[in-house]
Amino acid sequence: MSEDPNSLDQSEIFIKYYGSESEEKAIDLLDLGDGFLILGSRSDVDNSDYYLVRTDTAGNRLWEGVINNDDTTNTVDIPSKMYYDDINNRLYIIGTSTYDREDDDLDQIPVDHLFLVDLSLSSTGFTIENSLVYRYFDERASSNPSYVPEFKETSGADVLLSGDDLIVLGSVVSGSNDPSALDNSILLMKITKDLATTDWERIKGFSEDDYGKTLLEADGRYFYMASITSTGGIGLGLVDVMVEEFDITSGNEDNKVEYGTNNDDEAVNMIYTNPGIAIVGTTGAGSSQYAFLIKTTRSLGTADIKQLTYPRSTSENWNTVGADVAQTSSGGFFVVGSVKSFSDAAADPREDEILLLPTNGIGEVYEEEVQEYGSVQNDAGNAIIRRADGTLVIAATVHFGGSATMMSLMKTNRNGEFLKN
Repeated sequence: MSEDPNSLDQSEIFIKYYGSESEEKAIDLLDLGDGFLILGSRSDVDNSDYYLVRTDTAGNRLWEGVINNDDTTNTVDIPSKMYYDDINNRLYIIGTSTYDREDDDLDQIPVDHLFLVDLSLSSTGFTIENSLVYRYFDERASSNPSYVPEFKETSGADVLLSGDDLIVLGSVVSGSNDPSALDNSILLMKITKDLATTDWERIKGFSEDDYGKTLLEADGRYFYMASITSTGGIGLGLVDVMVEEFDITSGNEDNKVEYGTNNDDEAVNMIYTNPGIAIVGTTGAGSSQYAFLIKTTRSLGTADIKQLTYPRSTSENWNTVGADVAQTSSGGFFVVGSVKSFSDAAADPREDEILLLPTNGIGEVYEEEVQEYGSVQNDAGNAIIRRADGTLVIAATVHFGGSATMMSLMKTNRNGEFLKN
């Protein structure tokens, strides 16, 4: 890996790595003003933990730590999102803890539990103030006369603060229409920020597998985005995108719209933009797999899924994955993700690479400004933020071969350029 001397200003860019002999993967990223928080997972042979790294503005590591559910020694804890309450200096991290409880008669069968932790931060590390290990108890009436209300497998997707309460999004293995069914449904709930009391819980979705993905607060209005499978929806049984605006006091639906094509359309994140909402994900499969962008209004009107195709040659497009999105000051977007395996100009085979796709306001890719970067193994951009000065910071996962998979923080200049291969 070497630097491109033609246009890069070295005072503006950097690339740093974080990890150990375990396998680390970047998942989420926050800008704290005086530095960054990177959330990832750290895995070894027996278990996985939440992995948190604090850096300064130059990406130098200030401290790191792991967070886990200590119920058993063989617990897989995978984080999904984090939310920072800057007024009270509290960090909330949500994800899923998979393990078997001795008191649930599951005979050592691993079961998903929503896992939420509340941390206070300091200059040298963090302190766990509260934690919640949770499964939804489904006591709704069922059409199946033999159904017995029970706890259901539950996973965590996202969390945000609203006043003195937390809004929590996840999924539960219980049909939205029939609690005895084993379809995955969307779980939306409101709990006190001390994690002690549940205000309301709502099970949402259709008749197939539906998964909560991410939450969004936009000028006092609240939304969640989900990945749904609806036999009567746009995709006719394939994976589609659903966005719902909900009432914060009750959890009831205010407005709901589906977006999709005749391909699988798997959305992963959405952001509040000026003047609406942008959603990023991946559409299609195999040789026709592309990152996509949806731009809609806060009223959730109709919108197209814009494929972010990028030609490797005049006759062939790259196969890409969209992971996160940031908006520019001019109303355009930067989408980060990965380009799938390909051969480079010297005909040498390369694995997945980190990809940065700049677009205009309607999702047309600026081909001459596309950036790709990576090692000889599988790499991916996982999260992106745009700083006030116009530079971009990307949290990525870089694979150096064998088990050496590490988290990376990459800062671009104002043109979205970073270190080149």
